[in-house]
Amino acid sequence: MTETTTVTVTKKAGTTQEEATLKNACMYAWLAASITAVAVALSVPPMRSIIEQSMAWHMVVQMPLLVLGGWLAARALPSMAAFRRLAAFNQMGLTGFILAQVITAYWMLPLAIDRAVVLPLFDVLKLLTLFISGLLLADAFRRAPAALQLFFIGYWVSMMAWLGIYLATTDLRLCNAYSLQGQVSTGWSLLALGAALGAAWLTNTCLTGAFQKSAVNATK
Repeated sequence: MTETTTVTVTKKAGTTQEEATLKNACMYAWLAASITAVAVALSVPPMRSIIEQSMAWHMVVQMPLLVLGGWLAARALPSMAAFRRLAAFNQMGLTGFILAQVITAYWMLPLAIDRAVVLPLFDVLKLLTLFISGLLLADAFRRAPAALQLFFIGYWVSMMAWLGIYLATTDLRLCNAYSLQGQVSTGWSLLALGAALGAAWLTNTCLTGAFQKSAVNATK
């Protein structure tokens, strides 16, 4: 009788956990679809005029939304077969971090930004690669210890801070598609985004105790 009761309780617990996992996956999928749809809509008329006229909307709104959409999509599919197959090539998330770093750094180049504004096919490439970088980052952060995360977060924050300050203070118009005034406002916005990114990671790390967990794992 006791064994039967134990099995029943175990089955109910397993079912409850599966339902919770499914609900979380559906929530992440809905968020990913919504955010990605907004980002893609900014590249399609009539909303395309927004990113054609505003460098800040292009760099500080649309591009981060694409990365966030990819991140949330990966959270909706934590056991995606592609991630399992690539696990051997993504030890501690290093490969994912490096590829995402290359993608995001490229789309911060003034030449790449101009091409995305002028050439529709180039803009499609931007949409795809930034979404993929979000997928890669989600998997990389899941695998990487806190110290490795800190290294790459530090790189991204410092890159965004340097570029933001440069855009805000230089007298040179770096992007032909945008005005100097728009470049200045984008620079300050990019600096704020970098600071927010660093603060968000640090807060999450402190709340989850990631550094303590890494230290415990290192001593085992």
